[in-house]
Amino acid sequence: GSNGVTTATPTPTILPGGGVGQPEEPQNPCEGLKGTLELQLLVGPSEAVGLTPYTFATIPFSVVKEGSVFLVQGNGPVEYYEDILEEEWGTYAVQFEGETMVSGTCVADDVSGTLNVYLQMEGVQMVIVVVEGVEYTYPWVGTPSLTASFPFEDGAQQAGEGWNLILHLD
Repeated sequence: GSNGVTTATPTPTILPGGGVGQPEEPQNPCEGLKGTLELQLLVGPSEAVGLTPYTFATIPFSVVKEGSVFLVQGNGPVEYYEDILEEEWGTYAVQFEGETMVSGTCVADDVSGTLNVYLQMEGVQMVIVVVEGVEYTYPWVGTPSLTASFPFEDGAQQAGEGWNLILHLD
């Protein structure tokens, strides 16, 4: 007797087709993920004098598998912005335009996922002040950037100083 204890050796399951390993891997939720990022950007010089303070960009993105990594990529223009304040002393105009580029990674398990986004913008801003017929221009050129992480949730938002970013999933 063996005291009623049986030791069984598990037998390997052989799949038809002679394939080794998993049948078919479940699709990663990152695979084929697409959508748009909506950027709301504060135009500081406009806010300072009470003009419409925001401009917008709609940035289409897609997730592409590269090796074992899922990369986020996309780009889009910032809407051309122009607003003008007319006062007795003269005018104060603000113009802004830019291009955005999005990169990052998509990370997921069976249950949920996260989009880690790095957004870089090339922006050109011009403030033109005219006082008693004399024009003063204050140009600014820069490449501000921001990082944000989103759950796979349509309408998810991230905000920082001077910006708001909204995720729209297709």
